[in-house]
Amino acid sequence: MVGRWWVWGMLAAVLLSFPSGGPAAGPPPLSNVEPAVEEFGKRLADQSRPLAERLEIIQAFGLWATGQVRAPLLAALKDPAPELRAAAARALGWPGNREAVAALRERVDMPGETLAVRAAAVHSLGSIGDPSVRDVLVAATRDPEPRVRAAALSSLTLGSLADPTDRTSYLIRLAEDRVLDGQLRCDAIRALAGVKEDGVVDALIRILEHEPRTILALPGGPSAQQQVMMLRHAQARDAAAWAAAALGELDARGALPLLLRTAEDPKDFFLRLMSIRSLVAWDVVEALPVFVRRLEDPLPDNRVLALVGLAKLGDRTVIGPVLTRLPDQSSAVRAQAVAALAVLGDATVRQPLEALQQTESDSNVLNALEDALSRLPR
Repeated sequence: MVGRWWVWGMLAAVLLSFPSGGPAAGPPPLSNVEPAVEEFGKRLADQSRPLAERLEIIQAFGLWATGQVRAPLLAALKDPAPELRAAAARALGWPGNREAVAALRERVDMPGETLAVRAAAVHSLGSIGDPSVRDVLVAATRDPEPRVRAAALSSLTLGSLADPTDRTSYLIRLAEDRVLDGQLRCDAIRALAGVKEDGVVDALIRILEHEPRTILALPGGPSAQQQVMMLRHAQARDAAAWAAAALGELDARGALPLLLRTAEDPKDFFLRLMSIRSLVAWDVVEALPVFVRRLEDPLPDNRVLALVGLAKLGDRTVIGPVLTRLPDQSSAVRAQAVAALAVLGDATVRQPLEALQQTESDSNVLNALEDALSRLPR
């Protein structure tokens, strides 16, 4: 721990040498920086020092991200410790750092280099953004190691080296590669939602149809922060759900039968949510029975969306099922049920709405009731 506090204390001292406008005002005078960088560099090169301290120095240099720290980081790329080499490779990946390209390429091509170092070097080459390394990244998209492949595909699709002529094909490969990080894949799927090119819809349908289902159940009892964070983590990696959303955005009506099924997936409430949302946007009569059944969905958001869908379809035969949502535990569902009845109902729904008005305490529901009763015939 002594090393860590020394490193960050030294970094703070250097930062304090900035002009009063802060780091945005420009780098401090070299006369202020060079002694600190030199001392950092000596400790980094000293293999007798604790590995944790040396890693902290690399992290500090990576945050500094200027030519002033390039030389010691380049030297660390050849350190015997693979952890140091990987950290140095990551730290060198600031935009425009072309002077580090040759050394990073060497790490990628070095026989026997560890996976972590190669992946970090590929990632930094993409971050630097020098077009001369695009061939290296293209080759790395075929690497058998998932982390190397992911770093290359990310740079060629979501990074500075993306090229419109082949970006879509790489996005599809990234989205369909199940071995890669789920959040990165979902980032690619969301990007595909804005691409109307051949092959995109077919790829999204394949993902939605064949992706192993995520078991996403609502937490029981009060939702603790940790539970919520775990759900958000799982949702960000739910490839099938994001594919359902993308198909909706692309208006891919050929996927309708599949979306009708996934809107009622028993294991994944988030997949149901995204599928129902797409069906609501499409406003298709085939979704009516799905919307009616989803009025019983355990997720309030899904019940709300189902009510929106029924109101949009305008079929008055569903007034009965909509009325069953007036005593719903969720105020959002109650308010949406009232709004749906204002669209679908007639004078016969005034009595249950007036009865709810006498007991309701939520302001949003009361506002919806006032609006509905003003619009319905007597």
